[in-house]
Amino acid sequence: MCAAADRAEEGTDEDEREEEGRRHMNITDLKHAVNGIDFEEEKQRQMIQEIGAKKKTHGYMRTLRAAAAVAVCIVAVGILGVPVRAVVSSLVQERMESLPEDEVAQIAEQIQNQQTEANSSTREYTKEEKARRGELYAKYLDGLFPTGELTMVDSEEEAKEHEFCFLTTTGVFYLPANRELTDEEILQKIDFERKQDYALQEQNAEEIARREAEEKEQIKEVVASGGITEEQAVETATGYLQQVFGLDGSGMELNHYYNESAVEPVIDADTYCVNWSDYGNYRYYYFHIDASDGTLRSLSYSHDMQEAEAVRPAVSEASGKIAGIKRQAQNFLEEKLKIRGSYKEVKSYYRVNVTDKTVSRLVDVLFVEEDGTAYLVACRWNGEADDFSVTTKEDYEKQLREEVRLNMYYYETREEREVEIEIVEN
Repeated sequence: MCAAADRAEEGTDEDEREEEGRRHMNITDLKHAVNGIDFEEEKQRQMIQEIGAKKKTHGYMRTLRAAAAVAVCIVAVGILGVPVRAVVSSLVQERMESLPEDEVAQIAEQIQNQQTEANSSTREYTKEEKARRGELYAKYLDGLFPTGELTMVDSEEEAKEHEFCFLTTTGVFYLPANRELTDEEILQKIDFERKQDYALQEQNAEEIARREAEEKEQIKEVVASGGITEEQAVETATGYLQQVFGLDGSGMELNHYYNESAVEPVIDADTYCVNWSDYGNYRYYYFHIDASDGTLRSLSYSHDMQEAEAVRPAVSEASGKIAGIKRQAQNFLEEKLKIRGSYKEVKSYYRVNVTDKTVSRLVDVLFVEEDGTAYLVACRWNGEADDFSVTTKEDYEKQLREEVRLNMYYYETREEREVEIEIVEN
């Protein structure tokens, strides 16, 4: 398959179809779409949030800081159509609830007035800073809070007077250029990001309460018809978290909710979404458990994109890696998910930006059974699996074409240029 970035005229049926396709993309779709082609990480995050902000039917949180990983950003802007209700440390919750109302309102207003859709930083964390952030976040959950407050400034000129501060108009964290962050500064950044989360939730408290009430009624109907409870879904997902990733959820924040297929039509089943957020290390684990029978419908692992970037090959080297990736994808199915079968077809898919001569960060491997059921495993180029879902070949390939259109939409609207993107099948 091959698609070229031909600009469509405004107001055409094709524009409407593409917009409808973007509305129907789930969390994994959007992550794959922006992972697919060579965008800067901050641009990826901003694009996800801009697309999410257009989802008026289910969206009610407009934006969230870019410090969170992609999955969490998607939850925040409402793509999943449900409120963020993480099981957080009681100490952190008490700290947030003790904030003066005017401070919470001011933070929410600052987010809404911010000129960009996502926070950013003047530089990346160093390896040592990343390690300390993970350790400090765990301590933060246990009640280790900063002794001071993050310095806020309203202009670039003022920001240049500080080594460490936050520029409110653009959402930029100014980090020290010639030294590493101190523990106190890392804690101040963590604390402010949590305050932003809390301010957004409080701003939408009535809508959250309404949706929670609706969800409770939906769950009652599911259980009455023979489906599983939310608690059973959490238990099942916890088993997969241990089985697939060797984790028990400790030190992470747990979030779970009922998710209708109308919200995530690609999954094609009503599910419970159960997820764990390791904010300290920017790692996020999502599981969709079928509400009717408790089976796993999808899982997604979001992490530092630099990890996937480090193993991405040149275009000329990509095809030579596919056979090995297919074997590793099948091993993932058999060893991690205990799925064994006889497949009538096993295909791989990846994208090539012909214009910029880059390949997608992930390779999709599709295992198609005789009855048409297909298992999709998305792998990094070293063969490590990031995502899994139950689908069909027809649905997957339709979704893939929509992702390519979203890629080209980005280039056309944000970079004002046309590119050719080719889907390579094997």
